[in-house]
Amino acid sequence: MLHMKVWQTGFDPRQSIYEQIVQRFHRSLVSGELSGADRIPSIRDLAVSLGVNTNTIQRAYQEMERSGLIYSKRGMGFFIVEEEQVIEKVKQEVVSQAVVRFLSEMRSLGFDDAKIFEELKNHMKGGGDQDGSANG
Repeated sequence: MLHMKVWQTGFDPRQSIYEQIVQRFHRSLVSGELSGADRIPSIRDLAVSLGVNTNTIQRAYQEMERSGLIYSKRGMGFFIVEEEQVIEKVKQEVVSQAVVRFLSEMRSLGFDDAKIFEELKNHMKGGGDQDGSANG
């Protein structure tokens, strides 16, 4: 079930709100908070919960419907598709975007690929604590 309290953080003014809502649905799928066949909030309920215009939610839902991620059942609401290949595609896109952001940030800090890989290995082996600092 979708926990809307987590979603009630502010929106980034550099990106359209409807795109951020779509991204939040994608992240909820990746994290396991949502899965195939789950019913999602109505347009109105989500708009009220997030404090945004219903047109914004409607646009986000239209985008997700167009991409095949959600579907509507007349009189019942909106649901996440059950097709595992669609869900896997979304998961892969989220992972890919996270990796691209990470690599871009590391390269902007002056790290080359070898150093990035070395840092990743160190942290994956437990060489770094949760705040991201390295121990060696």
